[in-house]
Amino acid sequence: MKILWVDLDSLIYKEFFDEITTLKKQKIVFTPNPEILLIANQDKDFAKMLKKADYLLPDGIGLYVGYQILDSSHSKLIDTLLIPYYILNLFLKRTILYSVYGERICGSDLTQDLVSWAEKKGKRITVIDLHAPHDERKVATQKTFKKQIKKKYPKLKLDYYIYDERKKDKIIEKISDSDSEILFSTLWMKNQEQSVIEVMKKAKNIKLGLGIGSSFDYMTGFQKRAPKLWRILWLEWLYRLVFWKGKIKRLVRLWNAIVVFLFQVIKSKW
Repeated sequence: MKILWVDLDSLIYKEFFDEITTLKKQKIVFTPNPEILLIANQDKDFAKMLKKADYLLPDGIGLYVGYQILDSSHSKLIDTLLIPYYILNLFLKRTILYSVYGERICGSDLTQDLVSWAEKKGKRITVIDLHAPHDERKVATQKTFKKQIKKKYPKLKLDYYIYDERKKDKIIEKISDSDSEILFSTLWMKNQEQSVIEVMKKAKNIKLGLGIGSSFDYMTGFQKRAPKLWRILWLEWLYRLVFWKGKIKRLVRLWNAIVVFLFQVIKSKW
């Protein structure tokens, strides 16, 4: 469904997963959330990157509120007043929303399932990670990245690179010369989408490329993910707000992902 002029896919997770794991042709998967769509709405180059994906997965509960707004025949004022009702539907009518708009596909869940699948099938994966030399905690985690992943997936075939712009040509050459078939980019919005596109343009052995943000941070212990019950209830955002550091920054992001995003959706309706 088109939202802020970007077409998101309506998918059933199992069918989607079975399709992308055939690895027959190159496929690009991005996972836009409300924050990403807001930025792409202002940044036309970023919007063009998103449109190069074969799949744009709805990753964010705000998208399902936006869907309901766009599907309603109400005025902008009525839609604004009905936002609490649309939010309530996320919890009371989730099955119906999924049947109409497709299932929410979380990048972190998809990453974990793909890594597990790759280990079982003996497929090599490549991870390109953020070059952040001034973030001491991040650098420390990167030094043990492969070790931490191997603890959980001991038979996984894994190549891991810090994606330094000054060395990216050599990195892409190494990826191209490998037998890797799946690429994960963790470089955060816009940079990760751009990196997937540029790597897959030259490394034809990569059949599946994904921009997955912080998904591996949960697997290495860099970040603690919300417990499963919180995720089932679509309250992962609340867990991050309560238990993670940087509450002011998260409040700003939450404001953008809900208030600003929904205002822009209502504004774009007519």
